[in-house]
Amino acid sequence: MKRQLLLLLLCAAVLMPALAQTASPNPAEVLPQPYERDEFPDWLWSVRRFEIIALGVFPFALFYTRVGFDLSRFIANGFDPSYAPWPFSNEFSYKPTDEEQITSLLIAGGVALVFAGVDALILHLRPDN
Repeated sequence: MKRQLLLLLLCAAVLMPALAQTASPNPAEVLPQPYERDEFPDWLWSVRRFEIIALGVFPFALFYTRVGFDLSRFIANGFDPSYAPWPFSNEFSYKPTDEEQITSLLIAGGVALVFAGVDALILHLRPDN
């Protein structure tokens, strides 16, 4: 049994490089064609832009929202070191509650939606539209 398994593995090791020598496909044939401007309606391009901007702003908004929460908590507690904001906190520092975490997520989501909405409004009101 061991010899058969060893023989099978040896054959696979010897034949694998020979079988792998297939012609590589032409990259132009493999890549999908880019979308054309007239392939989708204009409103769908606007929705896509709104989504991209909202999702792109969200991580930055979340970071600054959490920094703002940390700073306000630190100031409200009289600059107590156990409430030090993120870069200065340690393992004994205050841990935000689930409610505070959800609130910061919702605020960051709202900020991201406002950013995307302002961009959509500017794009809609441009004179060349």
